[in-house]
Amino acid sequence: MLSKIKKYNYLFITALCAFIIIGVIFYLQEVAPVGKHSLLTVDFFHQYGPMMGELWTRVKNGSSLIYSFNMGLGLPFLRNFFNYLSSPFNIILFLFAKKDLLTSYSIIIGLKAVAASVTMAIFLSKKLDNKYLTIPLSLVYAFSAYFGAYYWNIMWLDGIVMLPLITIGIEKLIDDDKAIFYIVSLAITLFANYFIGYMICIFSCLYFITYLMLKKKSFNLKTIFKKCILFAIASLLSGGLCAFFLLPLYDGLQSISATKDAFPTSQYYDFTFKEFIFNHLSGVGNTVFKSDITNAPNISVGIISFMLSWLFIVNPKISARTKICYMSLLIVLFVSFIYAPLDFIWHAFHVPNDLPYRYSFIYSFILVLIASLSINKLKDVKKWLGTIIYALIMGFIYLSKELSFLNITRESITLNYALATIFYIGYMLCHFKKLKYSIIAIVTVACMGDIIYTIDNNWNIDQDMSSFYNDYDETEQLLDNIKTEDPGFYRIEREDMLTFNDPSWYDYRGMMAFSSMEYESNALLLYGLGAPSNEINSFYYKYNTPVYNTLFALNYIIGDTYLNGYEQFMESTNTDVYKNIYKGDLLYGVNNDIKNVALEDSPFLNQNNLIESMTSISDVLIPMKIKDEMTIYENNDHKIIKYYIKNNYDNIYLYFDDYDIDFIVFDNNAYYLSEDYHYGDNYFDEKIWRYIDYGEKYIISEVCTKDLIEVYVGYNYYDEENDNKGFEIYELDYDKWNAAYEKLHNNALIIEEFKENNIVANSNFEENRSVFTSIPYDTGWKVFIDQKGIDTYSIADSLLGFDVPSGDHKITLTYKIPYFKIGMLITFISIIGTILLNINLRRNSDK
Repeated sequence: MLSKIKKYNYLFITALCAFIIIGVIFYLQEVAPVGKHSLLTVDFFHQYGPMMGELWTRVKNGSSLIYSFNMGLGLPFLRNFFNYLSSPFNIILFLFAKKDLLTSYSIIIGLKAVAASVTMAIFLSKKLDNKYLTIPLSLVYAFSAYFGAYYWNIMWLDGIVMLPLITIGIEKLIDDDKAIFYIVSLAITLFANYFIGYMICIFSCLYFITYLMLKKKSFNLKTIFKKCILFAIASLLSGGLCAFFLLPLYDGLQSISATKDAFPTSQYYDFTFKEFIFNHLSGVGNTVFKSDITNAPNISVGIISFMLSWLFIVNPKISARTKICYMSLLIVLFVSFIYAPLDFIWHAFHVPNDLPYRYSFIYSFILVLIASLSINKLKDVKKWLGTIIYALIMGFIYLSKELSFLNITRESITLNYALATIFYIGYMLCHFKKLKYSIIAIVTVACMGDIIYTIDNNWNIDQDMSSFYNDYDETEQLLDNIKTEDPGFYRIEREDMLTFNDPSWYDYRGMMAFSSMEYESNALLLYGLGAPSNEINSFYYKYNTPVYNTLFALNYIIGDTYLNGYEQFMESTNTDVYKNIYKGDLLYGVNNDIKNVALEDSPFLNQNNLIESMTSISDVLIPMKIKDEMTIYENNDHKIIKYYIKNNYDNIYLYFDDYDIDFIVFDNNAYYLSEDYHYGDNYFDEKIWRYIDYGEKYIISEVCTKDLIEVYVGYNYYDEENDNKGFEIYELDYDKWNAAYEKLHNNALIIEEFKENNIVANSNFEENRSVFTSIPYDTGWKVFIDQKGIDTYSIADSLLGFDVPSGDHKITLTYKIPYFKIGMLITFISIIGTILLNINLRRNSDK
């Protein structure tokens, strides 16, 4: 044991240094477990964090891992699992209580960085004569600019960990005809995150060709052909091992927005060569959003790697073949960065929405690999030539300032001067054998300082963990009380949402979702019905009409609601629960006209069309009449009109989707589409209580008992000849709505048993009916009437529908993962194939 530890002590030192780095960074940023902050930010806050909480809850409670009604109207849980949650590191979640999960997130991210440094050290140890030289290079790889920028995309970090191991596997396959290491490591990578795994598959092909060219002298054409066949078989087996989830995922990807992009004809992320080349320096800023200072990729692995790459080029003892092969890999990545169609392919045929160049860690990996080859033969570079390179590097750093490179601070420029000088001194001293271990120690400490400074300078962690749990206990208690009082099916929403995936975090069936795996059709439908949505992959709940709430079984709202249609159900210290008096159901027997309903431009028309097609009752929502209007402000660019609207009932629903409108002031709230709204501040009769960004448009729902309602509209363009005012204002005709609701309620199917992937209900209709469900349409849903399978169809291109004959029937809805069985068969065959291939290769090696 001691001899093993001594043999691999460089790995222990690497891990220790990585632990120190992440510990110091967490201390400086006050991140748990050493501080009060969590790493939740951007999508980690709204997407992955809540989803990891749902995974914890489902595993602990033994809930379905196949399908979830928590996200949106319903979504196969396996989609989110394999897109966000399948990292083996997530086992750590289950060592923590739910209220300590945010701390576990920090630990998982930290451990991934540590693991990446160790796997890189293992890989580089095959390249370096002195294994202690792996330590600084492995650290700058693990804590690269990619990690600093994308640490919160927690599911992508496994790729950084696995890439060195996959590369080892490729080299073993070529050198020794051993394929098992490559097969298993690539399969693990695909399992951990298929998206990053796909990018690594592309790199694997490139690296296989590169390494084979380097070894070309050792093989004849027949051997090379055999190596290519072996690589192809091994790669297919890796994919086959993952077929049980890759095939269902491929089917699921057809229903999301990200797979519908066309090949780009122009660059969508642009940067200059100056920005690219200077982004190799230490201390540069992160590129995360398109609006950042630069869109150049996150490629920096410290100035040490940049310096060593130049020494690699001028080293006379490194063959021209080696230089050309490895530099060609960098060139391929660079061309991919600047040529949009190649970048599009790297991103799985998708134009990334912010977070550009998600494969840039591969460039950093190659750069560190080149640095390792350079440092291994550092003594072969003459001192005068090394001095010239040092002078050029110092001039390069100076140029970054003189050429106004904005992605670096003056302090970071000074840091680069200092680091370059330290590394130059180390280079000069490396010629003295007695000093080599102390040199490595100094270089390692310098790299650690570089990493800590750069990440601390780029991170601004201020998300207080306590704020994420402010109302957690109270909300959980209210949810438990609702479940006790009402064991049936219903949906719940919270008035004051914390994240866009609150149902995942708090564990309830909700009306909101934010996931790349969300059905695009859902986002489009709910947008068409007046819910806030990006029309791609997210939507959330704002008070809507009783029609909307009842159709989607939104029977409870946690918060202080004042909407008609809800009554107080229970009280709590800080918030209450309100219950829908128009109780909604999951399954309705309706008219066959529902099959032909289509979306129009107006959410009110869409809701009316739905109700009419279901119940034959038209115009449940009716437009309110404008009684009078007056212009209260006008100049060349802007106009404010005050409208007086006749109020027949006590409910008002307002909607506008016209960029000729800057803002609308209604019931003391100003809803603005443009930041240019202050020209109207002095022209309102009543004080505005708050300004609300109306970027994601939705139905504004209010209760008002005044006979005349005043609405102020600020226009940046107003067409006098156009009768369209740019907004719609409707009210609910209670007589018609009550009649429609009675028909819906009386024809609701009675749910006998509800499980998320298996629902049993009873029907008893006097005539043949269509069944409207608020379940998203998915080919995985199988419907059986009296145990006989029937066809399903989509309603409004979004929701699951099917036909039921008259009479008494038992109806079963079961969700079965599409292509799972054939995927499992391929996986089983691949397991057998991997075993047989390994046996055959072992036999051949023993001959």
